[in-house]
Amino acid sequence: MEEVNADQQQKEENLNDAKPVEDSTSIKLAQEMVTDVITEENTTNPLQTTVENEPTIRSQDGEQIDQSEQIELQNLNLEPSFVNNLEITDDNHLTNSTRPATSLNNSIVDSIDPHEMQYLEQKQKKKESLKQSLTDVANCSKSYYEISEKEQIVLNYVDNFNRQYTHLFPGRKALLLSPPNEFGVKKFICTTIRPTQLPYKELYDYNGCARFVADYLSYIPLDPPHELPATIPSPTYTLKIQEGNCFDLSVLLTSLLRGVGYDAYVVSGYASQDITLMDETKTDVAAMEMMAAALGFHSNYRENENFWMIGEEIEKVTNTDDKLKQQQQKKKSNSKPTSGKSLHEDHNSLLEKQRIKYKIKPQKKLTSQFLLKSEQKKQILEKSVAEKKRIEVEIQNSNNDDDEDELKGLRIHAWVLVLPGKREVAEAFFIESSTGKIYSTENKNFLGVESVFNSANYWVNMQVCYDGMKGISLDLGDNSKWEFVLLDNTQPGATGNKNEQDEEEEEEDNNTEILDLPKSWVDRLTISKEDFQTRCPSGTKTIIFKSARLEMFAEYHRDDGMVARISFFANEEEKFNGEIKELFKNRKDKLWQRIRTPHIDKIHEYFEPGRPHGLKNHIIIEGKTKEMHFYSSARSDGLVKRVDEFNKVIEYFTSRDDRLIYRSVTFETHMEAEGEQRLPHKLTEKFERNPNIPASEDPAKKTCFLKEEKIRIVYHLEDGRIIPSFKEFKKPTAEQKGNFMDLTNGFEVDPYVPLPKKQHLCALLHQLVRGEQSCLQAIKGSDREMKEILIARKAEEKEITLAISVYDTIRNNSKFPSEEEKEAHKGEQEELKAADLDYLSPFLVNKIHSEKLSKEDAMQVRDACLKSMKERLVERANIIQSRLDEVSAEYQRRQLAYSRNADMMTVEETEEYVKFCNNALFKIHILEKRLAKHKEAAPDRYEDLDNRLHADRRLAAAYLQSTS
Repeated sequence: MEEVNADQQQKEENLNDAKPVEDSTSIKLAQEMVTDVITEENTTNPLQTTVENEPTIRSQDGEQIDQSEQIELQNLNLEPSFVNNLEITDDNHLTNSTRPATSLNNSIVDSIDPHEMQYLEQKQKKKESLKQSLTDVANCSKSYYEISEKEQIVLNYVDNFNRQYTHLFPGRKALLLSPPNEFGVKKFICTTIRPTQLPYKELYDYNGCARFVADYLSYIPLDPPHELPATIPSPTYTLKIQEGNCFDLSVLLTSLLRGVGYDAYVVSGYASQDITLMDETKTDVAAMEMMAAALGFHSNYRENENFWMIGEEIEKVTNTDDKLKQQQQKKKSNSKPTSGKSLHEDHNSLLEKQRIKYKIKPQKKLTSQFLLKSEQKKQILEKSVAEKKRIEVEIQNSNNDDDEDELKGLRIHAWVLVLPGKREVAEAFFIESSTGKIYSTENKNFLGVESVFNSANYWVNMQVCYDGMKGISLDLGDNSKWEFVLLDNTQPGATGNKNEQDEEEEEEDNNTEILDLPKSWVDRLTISKEDFQTRCPSGTKTIIFKSARLEMFAEYHRDDGMVARISFFANEEEKFNGEIKELFKNRKDKLWQRIRTPHIDKIHEYFEPGRPHGLKNHIIIEGKTKEMHFYSSARSDGLVKRVDEFNKVIEYFTSRDDRLIYRSVTFETHMEAEGEQRLPHKLTEKFERNPNIPASEDPAKKTCFLKEEKIRIVYHLEDGRIIPSFKEFKKPTAEQKGNFMDLTNGFEVDPYVPLPKKQHLCALLHQLVRGEQSCLQAIKGSDREMKEILIARKAEEKEITLAISVYDTIRNNSKFPSEEEKEAHKGEQEELKAADLDYLSPFLVNKIHSEKLSKEDAMQVRDACLKSMKERLVERANIIQSRLDEVSAEYQRRQLAYSRNADMMTVEETEEYVKFCNNALFKIHILEKRLAKHKEAAPDRYEDLDNRLHADRRLAAAYLQSTS
């Protein structure tokens, strides 16, 4: 290696006074990384500190569990019931809080049923067989278990670099330069990264790639956490086995990111306990972040900002949206120009505008500005004090956590670094491969960096991490802060060799003076479409946060179509009792979300458009339907919401021609032999304002008192009035019809309006009575519709069916036939069709040899066929004639009756007679034409049958005999 000059030696001596450079021929390497949290004792002998203070899992009686059982616990996919029984004690150890156990295996056996144990055993066997298949030499390329000549030269070069590094810095961690792969063969770590672009659009940006790696693979923490992994398998092995440690996941993620054009690197360094153990229980993730995580897992699903809101918040948002829509509709309806207005109406509108213009302003509410300011200051002070307390508690908790973690600063971890310059990346950032989260480069969870590498080169950090990653330069081109291993690719972002452009074949040039990097020994990454859609190990994945637990499922993994479920934990301080939200997809009943509130036994279901009856939301409390919301655009009656209370049913409408916006019916409960019966007692309808008619004539509310037999109509408020006009009618009996004016009561706001005439009141009363009957019919129809919806929902939940798209080539089993199969099938169909349309089959039933008929048999068949044809023609003519006679007779009868009673018939009866005559004459004309056409075509049809019989080979004998 090249000799380092005196200036470079001076830099090293200044950075490391305790370990001066002794060999003048060694390369310029990084100085020993020192953090402010690592003591001198831990730095000099970290292995001893790690072994003594390593956290362990203990049972409730304090018995320590060995390392093999810890690994077994991590590998087992336990049910949430067992996970909930584990709690974190004061000394940061997981304990079983429900029952004592002498060993972990006993507690596992007690908490898992035999079927679950059998499932776990089968899963473990499948994993072992998969590992054996992946490590079989016959199933992989030679590059996996052999070392080429150029690779050996690079390994010798790297070993030389590593020897000098350990000689200069014996106190630093060893570099991960040439770890063995899954076959035990040493490979240079840079050649393990295989840039590949997978053929899925979801993996074309860093968010999609990070989300895919975090969801598709299971994370296994390093064991022990202070040591580098013994092996680094290929990304193809990691992708197939669907599990790995932080280095395995980071190598795979870097391969995907570099394959789509990002300047990505694997970072080898140190991180906090929460990051290395993927512990999300201390993280209070915001609702939108969890929503993004769930919807990122199901990227095909439409985004909905209300999905992770609490149920009450969703109702508020929905109600606010409905109110805004109603206000907009009112504005639109009021702004619509009315056609055919007279000059008088225009004059009235002008006067109304002037009246509004010179309207008296309401009296101001006098308030003290001093009191307002003092109240605001008090609120601001209370908020600041509460925020200060919260920050102090968080700092105290974080300090306690830091103090409890005796391995802080020693926990080795790997993550991904993305530098700017490609794919429109503006600034550098970190990606945690185990969770798919994006972090800033100065995040406190990342405590230090030893080295970074990608498929082009390997860089060693020469900077001191006093305060984590703060102040650390990520300019890999600065040789004073980063030392490179290979001289061929010294600049970050360099493509290095041509294998990054996915060229599989390349001629090796060993005569160059500068050693270049060989192409990657890993095959191109591939994943089937079916595995890609699974998106998580065994189709399910669970993440536990501080305030919630998120469960994600692959599409079609569950029979009910659930793809995500989040359980919000109860919080006594915020008076929140917990909630469960479930997200569904591909269901035929269009259900896409369900919210459960266990403490009040409430279920809120959300449906997509496309259901019968236009159902949108369904709210059930204590097993009874309380509310139903509908898509008003999908219904002809404009129904928006239906509320079912104990003795009252309320319906809300919109965009109706009759301007109905509200309908309610109040019931009275009666006990009968059949059980409890609800009888309607009161009907109420409300209408929105119609600007085309005066307010004194525009009904605002109609109320029908069925028991008192009264009907009340209240009109809209007029401008400048504080009370509306109303009229009240008592339905008259048969004896009171002539004097119903005594049963009428009302109030008119304007005293100068003349009293209505008797005939106008009578017409209004008849209109209200008809409206009452139609309202009762509408309520009965609504009740039948609700019962149909409930019966349909019960049947749908009993037998859940998932819809499969015609574009889903994996699950859609429909196969398209080839051209040859189409031709063969077409011939078979023609033969079957000809056999089905054999006109002689009824006459050849009693003939033994239908293909070779004798003279007598052929004559009998021919005569029978012609006779049958003649009978059918005559029968059809008789049917047409009989229908013609019936219509003509009825027409003559009605005409005779009209001639006798023409003078005594009313206008309605005369119109009905004229309508009947028109229909009868039309039918007579059609039947006459049909009969004439039939008589004209009957001889031709008979002759065509005779010619067809003559050409039939089965009757050829009869015709030959007759001809001879």
